[in-house]
Amino acid sequence: MRPRQILIASLVLLGAVLGSSACSKAQQPPTRAGAAAQQSALAVQPVATPQERQLYLDAARTSRNFVNRITEPSTGLARAHANYANVTLWDIAGVIAANYVARDLGFIDDATYDSHISRILSTLSTVDLFDKAAFNRIYDAKTGRMIDNASRVSTVGAGFSSVDIGRLLVWLRIISLKQPKYAPLATQIVRRLDMRKLLDDGFLRGVDVDPRNGSRKEFQETEIGYQQYALSGFSMWGARVNAGGLDVRKNVSTVNVSGIRVLTDSRGNDRVMSEPYIMIGLELGYRSPALRAQAEQVLAAQAARYQKTGIVTAVTEDAVPDPPYYFYYYSVWHNDRPFVIEGPGENKVVQRPRWVSSKAAFGWNAVLPNAYTQLLLRTVQPAGTPSGWGSGVYEGTQRPTGVPSLNTAALIMESAYYKIKGKPIYSN
Repeated sequence: MRPRQILIASLVLLGAVLGSSACSKAQQPPTRAGAAAQQSALAVQPVATPQERQLYLDAARTSRNFVNRITEPSTGLARAHANYANVTLWDIAGVIAANYVARDLGFIDDATYDSHISRILSTLSTVDLFDKAAFNRIYDAKTGRMIDNASRVSTVGAGFSSVDIGRLLVWLRIISLKQPKYAPLATQIVRRLDMRKLLDDGFLRGVDVDPRNGSRKEFQETEIGYQQYALSGFSMWGARVNAGGLDVRKNVSTVNVSGIRVLTDSRGNDRVMSEPYIMIGLELGYRSPALRAQAEQVLAAQAARYQKTGIVTAVTEDAVPDPPYYFYYYSVWHNDRPFVIEGPGENKVVQRPRWVSSKAAFGWNAVLPNAYTQLLLRTVQPAGTPSGWGSGVYEGTQRPTGVPSLNTAALIMESAYYKIKGKPIYSN
C-alpha cells in the first residue's frame, strides 16, 4: 500500500512545521475478571444516548468547519491538511463525503452544498489524467494540476492507485443515486477512466512513477479490507471485477493476534488495518456475514491487546508529527508481526509513535458499538480542539498528537451520520 493521505515529501514539511512529540509508554494493566468480562466488553451496546449523539454532532460540526477552512474555492478541493497545498485522490473522495454529510446533518443549506459539489465535479471532469486513463495520485488543491512523487507540478504525474479511485467511485455512486441531478456529470467523470488499465484480471492495479528518472513500478493492490472496499466502488459502476476479490474469505490465511483469529491476505501484502472495515460499515454496510465477522475480529484483536496490556488500542494509518516519517501505518498485523508501526515504503518498521486514532475510535463506536469502543471514544477526546480534530492521542501519556487532517475530519463526519441515522450512507 502506498500513502493515501499525504506523500513523503509533504510529511517532511509537516514535521518541520509541527515538530516532534512525546514518546508513549504503557499503562499498568487493569485487573482482569476473565473471559466473561471480555465478552461483556465486546457485546453490542444499545442505541446511542442523547449525550453520545450530541458528542458526535459536535465533533462533526467542528470537522465541517475545518474542512471549510482548508477548501480552495477555485476547485472545490480541500488540502490534505492546513499546512499542505496538495490533496490525494483518496481525500478528494473525503471532501465529497464531508459535504454530503454536512448537508444531511443540517450544517449547510442546499445552495451551499450545491455550490461545493458542483465545483468539485466540474474540477474532476477537467483535471488531467495519468496516461489519459486514471486519476493521478495527487493534485494541487488550488489549481487542480497533477503533482509528482517529489511534490512538484507535473505533466507526467505520480501514477495511480485503484484503491484511491475505488473510494472516489463509491462516493460518485452515492451522490448519483441519492441526488440524481448530479448523475450525468458523475457518469461523465467515470467514463473518463479506462477500466482495463485500472484492473488486472478484475483485481486492483497500481502504478508508481519515480520522479527522478520516470521509471514505473506496476503492482496489484491486494490488501484485505481495502480490496473489498475499493472493488465495491468499481462494481457499482459496472466494471468487471473479480468476484473473489470481493469475498473476504478468498486468498487469505488466518493468524492469531492476541488470542483472536484474524484473516490476512495470503499473497504477501498482508497489512490489516481498521480503516477499510470502518468505511465499509459506515458507507456500504457489511453485506456478508464473513465480512462483518472479519470486521468484528479486527476490532476484537485491538480490545484483546488492551485486556492483556492495559494499553488502549485503536490503530490505523495517520499523519502524526513525529520524525522520521510523519505518516505511519499502525497495523493490527503485517509481515508476521502484530501491532507493528511502519513509515511509507519497505522495511520502515519503527517502535514509535504509538497512538490511539481519533477516526478509528469514532468509526468503530459507530459501526460496532460496545463497551470497549466507548472507552476508545472517551480516550481520544483530548484530540478535539475548536479548530479541528487531531489524529489522536499517544498511547500511555494520552497527549494529543495534533495534526487535524481532511481524512480524519471526513471519517468523523461519516461516523456522525451513521450514529445519528442508524444506517449506512448508501442504504435506502
